[in-house]
Amino acid sequence: MDDPDCIYTIYDNKCSKAGITGKWVAPDLFSITAFRPILCNTRDEVSKYASTEYTNVHHVKFSFVFSDPILTDFVGETCAIFRRLRSVKATDEKIDFVKISQSYRSTIRTYLEKLHDSIASGTDETLIERHKNHITQLYYTECIWHLCEILFVDRVASGMIVLKLLEWIRFHIPQSERLATELLIKGREADAHEEYWNVVRNLILQGQVDVARALLKLHSSSESLTFQIADQVLKAMPIFNNYSGLPVQKFRSQWQYWITDTRSKLSTGVLRDQPELEVIVHLAIGDEATWREQAKSSNCWYEYLPGFLFYTEPTCKFFELGTFSAQWLTLWMEAHGQKDSVPMKQLDRVIVSVMENDMNQVLHDIQNINDNKWFVTHLTDLLLLCNQLEIIGEHQTNVASELRDSLVFEYGCTLMGQREFWPFGVDYLENGPPEGLGAIEMYLSRLPIACEEDAEQILAVAKSRGITSIERDVCRVLSARYISNGDYGKGLIWGVRSQDNIYVTSIADIFLNYYCKHGEILCPEVLSQIASKMFVSPRLVFLVKYFDFHQFYKRKEFPQAAELLINLLDSRITPEFFWPTLLSDTIPLLESSEPKIPSKETTQIIHHLEAAFVPLVEKLQNKTAVNGEMKTPILNYSRLEDIEELIKLLRMAAARNLARMLIIENTVL
Repeated sequence: MDDPDCIYTIYDNKCSKAGITGKWVAPDLFSITAFRPILCNTRDEVSKYASTEYTNVHHVKFSFVFSDPILTDFVGETCAIFRRLRSVKATDEKIDFVKISQSYRSTIRTYLEKLHDSIASGTDETLIERHKNHITQLYYTECIWHLCEILFVDRVASGMIVLKLLEWIRFHIPQSERLATELLIKGREADAHEEYWNVVRNLILQGQVDVARALLKLHSSSESLTFQIADQVLKAMPIFNNYSGLPVQKFRSQWQYWITDTRSKLSTGVLRDQPELEVIVHLAIGDEATWREQAKSSNCWYEYLPGFLFYTEPTCKFFELGTFSAQWLTLWMEAHGQKDSVPMKQLDRVIVSVMENDMNQVLHDIQNINDNKWFVTHLTDLLLLCNQLEIIGEHQTNVASELRDSLVFEYGCTLMGQREFWPFGVDYLENGPPEGLGAIEMYLSRLPIACEEDAEQILAVAKSRGITSIERDVCRVLSARYISNGDYGKGLIWGVRSQDNIYVTSIADIFLNYYCKHGEILCPEVLSQIASKMFVSPRLVFLVKYFDFHQFYKRKEFPQAAELLINLLDSRITPEFFWPTLLSDTIPLLESSEPKIPSKETTQIIHHLEAAFVPLVEKLQNKTAVNGEMKTPILNYSRLEDIEELIKLLRMAAARNLARMLIIENTVL
């Protein structure tokens, strides 16, 4: 987030000579190509760069942060929270937005711990450095999210926020509390530790008065009058919370009385012999000079802000936070010797905007976090659903909903472009703007398909969302891949699933051509599986029926085989190139010693031979003569070398079978 700008060098002669232009192709992809700027005074002439060399298009793609193996599950876990939020929203059930927000933060904290563990046990310096960057990004995200949760999601009726801000700073800057725990374990030897007074002072600065008092009681001089007075002062300090039952005015009256009384005691010099105690009490009564001095030791401007409010404006409400935080920021800058401004990290600037309730600026700034817009998308979605987001557009209307839809759509598109994350992208796109469903259909058709599992997953997603047009493309792609690899059986199965008649016809032709040339049926087990199914592609019907004919013939069920063969001849769905093979199959049945084909069916065979096959051969022979070819095209698909010989054999076999069948059928026994 605070990294310097990255500079990429493109080595392209034409770009260096002419100039460049660029365009966003996808949310994470920017394309650059050579471009000669055309101005109003540019001469209208052919560019000197035209046709001199190839024009390259260079793609600059942003890395996907969550593709790091340690973070891959982060996308799925947060997507589950996103889905749960949308599903509850779809019902009338009351939504616990704070719980939803805490679920997001809990997931972030889990992966922060995983990253810390990885660094602790790692040896690869490059990996360690990358994981440190991830930690910085996730820490920024969780810190800002927690603050937004306090100020916008977990809105209490009274609007009192100081105690919640104390929890926030204690959670994100816990060093003093951790050291305090160690000192408390030491017991009476605590004050011997070199950091003892720094810890006590920092606890007071963070508003942890009770823990600070516990440490003071461990001091070797805790029984002295000075320590006793300091402890009584801190113990008597009024603390305002929602459960005290006191009206604000009454509390402020008690609080002002306590401050006046404490100042009176300090003026007597009762704590002068213990300067550290005197500083602590001055902090507790909100002494500006003391706070300005202590602000010099803070690492960031907001570190002591909750504590400062705790001691100076304990009843601060949400709408007053911007004013009071600005006052503290001015004091903090003065402490650092800067009257107008002081260099701040990106996180510091975002927190300024959050305190000022400038959500437009907040959402603009957090898009700079290198997380592929995960944070801005999910925070915007949550704030919009709990009615805590208002973005005023150029026409003075609230465009928060449009912003949310745009971010969800863009994040969903980013996920769809990642091979292992696309199923999650579907969830975001279908819960985004109306064009999300169209984007789902487009991305599903472009997803790489490496195996059946990929195809089945894509088809299941498409079917569950009513996208039927994708099935044809997916099945056809996988079918073509299997066929190109020689797996014709699976190629046919997936081709049939595509329900693309033209494509299925081309596959069926492969099977028929193979039989014509080799005399073997490809993948008979697959054909037997699909034989019982109903089809509307004529070529596939022909293939399956022809397979059935062979099955009958193989089982010596000749009457059924002959009947099916005649039906195929009558069906008029026989491919031209398969006529020689189909008619050749009738010869063994016609020449069989035991009659297999009756006279009527024999007459049909003769009819198909003379009325269909012979004219087809003559037409192709004429075409061959015109083109100067050596072989009739129909023989290219057959093992036959002489078509005239086939016709002669068919005529003789049909005539002999017809003669004997007429004698048999007309003989009276």
